[in-house]
Amino acid sequence: MPISGPSSYPPTTREFIDHWEAVNTRLGAEMMLSGGASVGELGDQLANLEGARGTVTDRGVDRALARESLDDLIRKLQGKLVEFNARVRSDFAGTKWERLLSVAFAVGDAEDAVRDGTRRFAYLWGKVNAVTSPPAGVTLPMVLQGNYSLSVLGTDLTALGGLYADLTHAEEDLKQAREARNDIQDVIYPILKAYRMKVPTVLPANDSLIDSLPSLTPPAGHTPDAVALQGTWNAAEAKAEFTWEESTEAQLSRYELRGVPGDEYNAEDEAVLATVAAGETRAASSAFALGSPGLTASFKIYVVLQDGHEKGSEAVTVHRPA
Repeated sequence: MPISGPSSYPPTTREFIDHWEAVNTRLGAEMMLSGGASVGELGDQLANLEGARGTVTDRGVDRALARESLDDLIRKLQGKLVEFNARVRSDFAGTKWERLLSVAFAVGDAEDAVRDGTRRFAYLWGKVNAVTSPPAGVTLPMVLQGNYSLSVLGTDLTALGGLYADLTHAEEDLKQAREARNDIQDVIYPILKAYRMKVPTVLPANDSLIDSLPSLTPPAGHTPDAVALQGTWNAAEAKAEFTWEESTEAQLSRYELRGVPGDEYNAEDEAVLATVAAGETRAASSAFALGSPGLTASFKIYVVLQDGHEKGSEAVTVHRPA
């Protein structure tokens, strides 16, 4: 299969290794490339690449865990802000305290917006607690449901800063893992390119091994239409289950289910999870990146043509309940 992105490097490299071994058998000797590259070296680089790709997935799971922990706390703080605002409207109706209430932030808002919203929340709560003559029937300092006090909010805000730092560290680790993987791909690609150039120089022009040289890039052709993917979490099987529409492409080769950890699909990080040949039942399941409760992963189904051209669906996010 031609190289279309990081996920295609391992199967393409395996094709080249198999072909190279066949050439060595035909020649009765080991064919070396200019610079000394051998099929053994290519195999070593493939092993390095597969390890590096595993590290990318692991760092992606770490990032998803950090994001989930942060989002959980933001949701908690958001709920407490809504509860606080409702209490102030009830206990201090028509006063300046009601007019000073903060607008609720949301999961997905920028860090500055969340941090500013929570700081305003804590500051106003402190001011309300300091009111010397509260309305009749109002007890201060204010304590919300679950015995949630201003001091507990302070503890949560300290934790919030730590979770933002954890997410930043996880994102940086993921970037570094990607670059380490890319460095190995940058070693492999020139070897594959040089191999395609070398084989026709050591075999007769009509040799079948020249005709069967693996491709590096797709030939001229068209990009297939995408199909829609559906995915749900199956608690009994502890897996995500998928079905998808049938492609109408005449040159359909297969479907590939691919996934990434977390709720943001980045094709740079995708892993091929299942391959379904044309004509087979359009269904697959996977526990990829969903090994623990509370995790989220994103998936696409790719339509892959016989010439290697492909198209992915819209991403489907699956969450494993906590």
